Amino acid sequence: MNGHESPGIISHYCEKNMTAVCKRLLQTHNYSTQDHIRDALIKEGFDDISQSTVSRLLTKLKIIKAPNVYGKRVYCVTETTNPTYIDSEIASQIEFVTHNNLVIVVKTHPGSAQLIARIIDLHPHQEILGTIAGNDTIMVAPCHIDRISDCEQAVCLSLGMI
Repeated sequence: MNGHESPGIISHYCEKNMTAVCKRLLQTHNYSTQDHIRDALIKEGFDDISQSTVSRLLTKLKIIKAPNVYGKRVYCVTETTNPTYIDSEIASQIEFVTHNNLVIVVKTHPGSAQLIARIIDLHPHQEILGTIAGNDTIMVAPCHIDRISDCEQAVCLSLGMI
């Protein structure tokens, strides 16, 4: 502290930074326990973080625990204003994206469709009306079938395929 800053400002800045780092970690890694998240935050430089602080961060960020593509329950970001980062593990679960002039079909490896549909839903786009997911297939309804190619492009963009 340089004498001009108050502890409240530093504390607020630190908390805001910790929240952003936590969100980034959850978007780019799979964590199954709060202890794993705490350890990752310590590695990021937040030395004095407690498990209860991690719990408060998860509540503030509206984090849920849901099955990943392998069926393991991990912490997931549910609402975001920043884009979700699609890593190669997720992208590798997509076999192909196509359409039949009525709906877009995203074919995935077994067990991946619901997670990938959620990723599409987290990237609202004016061309996408909604998604329906099964085990290995997602049907994406376009807002207008006469612009289905634009909708297919929006889906591919939200999945990091463009």
